[in-house]
Amino acid sequence: MKRVILPLLLLLGSFSLQGQELRDTLDASRVSVMREKMRNTTQTGLMHLESKQLSSGIALFGTPDVIKKLQRLPGVAAGNELMNGLYVHGGDGNDNLFLLDGVPLYNISHFGGFFSSFNTDVIDNLDFYKSGFPARYGGRMSSVVDVETREGNMEEYHGRFSLGLIDGRIQVEGPIVKDRTSFNLGLRRSWMEVVTIPAIWYANSRNGADNTVGGNYSMWDINARLTHRFAPGNVLNVTLYTGADNLRAQREQTKHQQDAEGVVHSGDTRMSIGVKWGSLLSSVSHQYEFSKKLRMKNLLYYSRSNSDTGYDFSIWGLSENGESITAMNDNDVSGIREVGYMSNWDWYPNSYHHVRFGLQAQYHWYHSSRSFDSSTVQEGEKVQESADKEGVRYHAFEPAVYIEDEFFLRYNLTMNAGVRLALFSTPGKTWPSLEPRVAFKWLINNQISAKLSYTRMSQFAHLVAAMYMDLPSNAWMPSTAVARPMLSDQIAGGVYLTPWPHVRLNLEGWYKTMNHMLVYNGSNTFVPPITEWEKHFTEGRGRSYGLEVEAGYETEKLSLSLYYTLSWTQRRFDAIYGDWYPDRNDNRHKLNLVASWQFAKGWEVFADWNFHSGNRVTFPSHYMEDENGRRYLYDQPYNTQLPAYHRLDLGVEYHKVFKKGRQFKMNISVYNAYNHLNASMAFLTTESNGSFSGLALGLVPIIPTITFTYQF
Repeated sequence: MKRVILPLLLLLGSFSLQGQELRDTLDASRVSVMREKMRNTTQTGLMHLESKQLSSGIALFGTPDVIKKLQRLPGVAAGNELMNGLYVHGGDGNDNLFLLDGVPLYNISHFGGFFSSFNTDVIDNLDFYKSGFPARYGGRMSSVVDVETREGNMEEYHGRFSLGLIDGRIQVEGPIVKDRTSFNLGLRRSWMEVVTIPAIWYANSRNGADNTVGGNYSMWDINARLTHRFAPGNVLNVTLYTGADNLRAQREQTKHQQDAEGVVHSGDTRMSIGVKWGSLLSSVSHQYEFSKKLRMKNLLYYSRSNSDTGYDFSIWGLSENGESITAMNDNDVSGIREVGYMSNWDWYPNSYHHVRFGLQAQYHWYHSSRSFDSSTVQEGEKVQESADKEGVRYHAFEPAVYIEDEFFLRYNLTMNAGVRLALFSTPGKTWPSLEPRVAFKWLINNQISAKLSYTRMSQFAHLVAAMYMDLPSNAWMPSTAVARPMLSDQIAGGVYLTPWPHVRLNLEGWYKTMNHMLVYNGSNTFVPPITEWEKHFTEGRGRSYGLEVEAGYETEKLSLSLYYTLSWTQRRFDAIYGDWYPDRNDNRHKLNLVASWQFAKGWEVFADWNFHSGNRVTFPSHYMEDENGRRYLYDQPYNTQLPAYHRLDLGVEYHKVFKKGRQFKMNISVYNAYNHLNASMAFLTTESNGSFSGLALGLVPIIPTITFTYQF
């Protein structure tokens, strides 16, 4: 009997401690336990990352980036180079659920996608699900990125200051009431104005007064967390995140022209563009432990994401016909707001079961508008005028209930079975969604476990975009009577091994189908349609399947990891093409080799080599001549593959500890160390003999970065 009870208690203890922060344990012990989480938990496709893993290593532009850490994992495609694309198991990139302290975050990037909105200085840990989603998560098809910020220190004041290539960071934490109330505050701010202002001054001095340029870019965000402990097991948290980007650029050009009679006429051309986008999240959560068997967490939150893009163009001229002024203005505004409530419960009825159940409710407001006007004034009299304005507003209610039970079928066989019932109601239509989830884990022995899972996920929000780029002009829209919710079904399974000390080997495969996907069917444009947007999108299907391999060797000073993916990603939109065709991110092979080595006291080096099969583009397969000229014909979408992508990133970090816990850290990182220009775009030209030739263009060279951090 003891042989049965002891393993049960050990395994149950691993479940009951998930999500709890044990401040009185050693960091080394915590990392050792979390290293085995992927093998010991029931869910497939789960990766747990701690703060140290997120904040160390290679830092592009001097800023550690959460999304770029996830991009190197198996089963994930990155899309365009340098961008924060996250295409998980064949997803479209807009089907990932990002949670910050349990609150949905819609705008996850700064600087147009170059680095993420998550400040690693305040993050405690992150759970990344690619499959095997528990029933408590819903609303997206492809992945869940659940980020938890850190409680402030209850006993002492600490902080850090970092200066990177394009931004600076400050983080401060400490007690307000010792052992009762604490705060944790993190701020980031770009300082690119220091570079752009003298650069603009120099350009204007070279161009002269008749051709001037101006502009600047700024970014900032703030994370704040206030924690109060009424008693053990009775904790109140108040969190805030707010961030914004502001881009402004203008050009003014003056031309002078002399006519046949020697009279000089002048004309001014002015162009300006202004883009603002940002997010605001706020929440209040209360955790209460009724007993060792029952605890709950209630969360009330507000989330907002918005963008505002404006473009102005004017021409002023003085000619023999007198003064004339032509002006055009275009303004695009979009955003989403929501308030939500979640009540999540954990119940341990006995030593064999861990039951989670809860209620979640969200109320959404979607709004997008576009206005355009132009006018021409001749000699003070308006001779031409036009104006166009469109806009839509939606509101939607999304309640959901869920229940899941993680229990032992035998002492070495665990099952997580759950179901989620969600409704999405907009004026004129209510969409129900029943989402079963089930996962099995077989602990074969202390070194090997096997897992299998099935999950169904639905997504009621659609990102209306005319291009595969993360642009502020993209707009979130809800499912309507015409645009149905997207739906995915995924089967995943694998074997997870720790065959020898310090060695891990994980093999996992998946098969995933996606239905009711939307793709833009209009002409190339940066601005998507707004009014009756459903008519400009075509519905279709997707599927993805493949194999992931993760291998690693880790000691106290040396860490080696290999991540490999063999995958197929396909789409079928019958209005575009009547059969399955490869997706643009159908990268057959993807390989990441990651290494770190503490070769001396205070010194650590990093290396990360990235390889994947090239992304795909659509080129004409042949053409024909007729009375209307040359017409290009296409055999299928994404019929051409770009050259394979490969890149080496290197880094070195120096860490010095002073008295009273003060620390200094210097990080030197080199992106694309051997300066390989990977294909960012491709062009097609027609030779004189009628044949086609393609040209791939690389844009991103070697990028060195140095970052200084002082911790106190």
